[in-house]
Amino acid sequence: MNPFKSGLIKNTLSSDGLTSILMKTVPKLDRSLMKISKGWLNCGFQAVALIETTGAKTGLKREFVTLCMPDDEQLYLVGSNWGRNTPPGWYFNLTAKPQAIVTFRGFKGPVSVTEVIGEQRQQLWPRLVEYNPQYQNYQQSCKRVFPVLQLTRTATDTSV
Repeated sequence: MNPFKSGLIKNTLSSDGLTSILMKTVPKLDRSLMKISKGWLNCGFQAVALIETTGAKTGLKREFVTLCMPDDEQLYLVGSNWGRNTPPGWYFNLTAKPQAIVTFRGFKGPVSVTEVIGEQRQQLWPRLVEYNPQYQNYQQSCKRVFPVLQLTRTATDTSV
């Protein structure tokens, strides 16, 4: 039995109570696990990146973890914000200053950030949903279109 297709995970993750608890606990735990493991471990054993960026308004260093889809030398981020009707804060930071430092599966280094829009986004969306079906569940219950960002390595190898 596939738990995504049966609706078990969809219904569980879609509940407001569980989402509220996960939003408050998982990012903090993931940030610690990602630092200790050099980008290999997180709470859900999913593809998660630790990203350092600069605050769009404050200019201060910001650090966050988020799900991603790896694709060769790139990572794709979906600004689902747990299905909320506002984009995540990191979206504004990364689009205001489209450079960051990423820690992901043994790699730590600089990336450039590009928003994926139009036809390219339309073609990529089914792959993102296949990789993480929860994106579609969130999108169906949300009024905005989730932004998609492409992070591309700008250094050849900065293994940690």
